[in-house]
Amino acid sequence: MSYGVSSVTINKRLKLDKRRGSDNWYARMTLSNGTRRVFSTKTEDLERAKEFALREFFATDERIKQKLPENSRKFKPVAEFAKRRMQDELDAGTGKAAFKDYINAINKYLIPFFGKMDISSINTAKQAEFDAWRVQQMGKVPAHSTLLNHNAALNRVFDEAELRGWITSAIRPVVKSRGRQGEKRGTFSPEEYEAIYTALRSWHTKTMHVQQQATREVLRDYVLILANTGIRPGKEATQIKWRNITWVTERGEQYLEINVRGKNRTRGLIARDRTEVYLERLRQLNPRTAAIPLDELIGSKNEEFVFTTRLGVPARSTNLSRAFTALLKELGLDKGPDDRKRVAYSLRHFYVTEALGKGQGSTVVSTQVGNSAPVLERHYNHTTPRRHAAELSGRRRKDKPQGLAPIENGVISIASKAFDLLMADKIKFATLSAMLGVGKDGYVATDEVKVLAMTALADGKLSEDELASLF
Repeated sequence: MSYGVSSVTINKRLKLDKRRGSDNWYARMTLSNGTRRVFSTKTEDLERAKEFALREFFATDERIKQKLPENSRKFKPVAEFAKRRMQDELDAGTGKAAFKDYINAINKYLIPFFGKMDISSINTAKQAEFDAWRVQQMGKVPAHSTLLNHNAALNRVFDEAELRGWITSAIRPVVKSRGRQGEKRGTFSPEEYEAIYTALRSWHTKTMHVQQQATREVLRDYVLILANTGIRPGKEATQIKWRNITWVTERGEQYLEINVRGKNRTRGLIARDRTEVYLERLRQLNPRTAAIPLDELIGSKNEEFVFTTRLGVPARSTNLSRAFTALLKELGLDKGPDDRKRVAYSLRHFYVTEALGKGQGSTVVSTQVGNSAPVLERHYNHTTPRRHAAELSGRRRKDKPQGLAPIENGVISIASKAFDLLMADKIKFATLSAMLGVGKDGYVATDEVKVLAMTALADGKLSEDELASLF
């Protein structure tokens, strides 16, 4: 900036100058803490410029004496800086997944209310006004989890303001979380879960819409993987790539590990063994991975998304969720006996409830699903006395017969597992027959076996003669 065209000294620490190319007066002041500031008085009138400069000079000096920032900014531009910083971290792959929620909260709630206020003027009273306004906007008291997101977003804006010197730690308001405690989502009984995965075997054939067919095919294994891993539905699941899946060895045993990016961090979780069958089907669906053996795909650096349709397009979480809701309504399972709504997230609740019901410790399960043990017990544990009726009644559990009896609370049967292996080309018909016990005394084709066999016939995995031998 070039000065010297004309200059007026007001006092030792305040001067007015004209810069080349402008008729307005510019003030140059040295503050009591030694810092210097230059600002436009926005007028070419000398007397008005003096008044403006003196007013700003004394106001700024007083702010310094009160340990306030030298200057302030409106909330909106500070929020834009905070959003940009979070987006840059997301683009670089270093930002938390929750940043997207924070950015959305800033755009939808924080800027509309606080936007025109000075960032340094926001205090407890203003926050109370915001709380009341937000309830009006949402039409309800927000859940505690929603408040945590909004407060984290507000703190990111305050962080930005403090970093840039627009507020100080002394005046920074404390953000508190109040609100309606979140309620448990509905879950499924083992029998309901069986009805869901059984229906999904053929549900894709009940629509002529090509994209819906493709989504429903993926939905089958999406549901099975969620229920067998505890992965969060939505982005945590759909963003999984083949490079995120690997084999790990523990005490001489090999296990399938899936690395997912949760709300705040990346975690590795152990999938149930049967998940390998579901991954095999997904591998075959994607035209770009169909020719790669599963053993080569797992542990590779392949960047393909696991949940990809036969059209070669990654499945969208919104489409999967919408399709799952439609299936539940079709089956009459969209609400439980407790009148709670069932959604894709209910599969995560199902996983947790089953795991806890089988005696797995809450610490182990909470690590697996990425929640703290108290949150797990409060929001996910649907265990009831009815689920442990045998133990609580004092009866001994009767030994379950081998063959087609359900394994562990009816989650999966030998017949279902056998047909899954057949459909994945892991076993031949002779092995299937042996697993089912065909030809042995007491063998009877159950309704489940008949449905599975007819599905296999429709998919070209069984001949008519083989079908007849099972019946």
